[in-house]
Amino acid sequence: MDDYCDATALPEQKYKSIPKENLIVLGIYSVTKNGEVCSFERLVKECFTLFPKAFAFSRYPEWPDSLKFDRQMRTLRERGWIVGGAKTTISLTKFGEKIAEETERMLAGSKLAKEPNQEFPRGADTALIHSLKGSAAFKRFLRDRKRLSITEMELRALLRCTLETPERVVRQNLQYSRNLAGEYKEQELVDFLEACEKTLKQGG
Repeated sequence: MDDYCDATALPEQKYKSIPKENLIVLGIYSVTKNGEVCSFERLVKECFTLFPKAFAFSRYPEWPDSLKFDRQMRTLRERGWIVGGAKTTISLTKFGEKIAEETERMLAGSKLAKEPNQEFPRGADTALIHSLKGSAAFKRFLRDRKRLSITEMELRALLRCTLETPERVVRQNLQYSRNLAGEYKEQELVDFLEACEKTLKQGG
């Protein structure tokens, strides 16, 4: 994140076509990479400093508009990219970190703006879908949908968690994966992850 740690505003052309959700994730990444705690106020300052045109009031461009964060922050929590909110500290999940790094590469690369109607790259998401579909647990589920056979260790590994990962994060990663499978229209994967969620609720 060395290119952004000095908190210098970037040219609008570099970020105007990148979704605000990705810019916010990158803002959190920038703050935490500097060793700071990311509060909501600190996040607003960072995003406005780096991407002023995206987060300013339309009539008063010299001031940040905090309302531009409300819907995006809810979306980021639903996707499992962040934890925390306006009244707490904010941090990225492992998925959020991958998105931040991916967005950073986009800003640093030559193809900085997407063409009209072009989807913003989500390589980390696509890799996750492939990983889930290739798992032994998913293949067992396809053979016998009535009974899901998966251990806690296997489930945690599937969600890129360890045995030390807090259950809150495990559930968050599971929710993110299920939402993602829905976005990718992978219904069999959605069914599998819903079965995993029931298993998690039952305590294994």
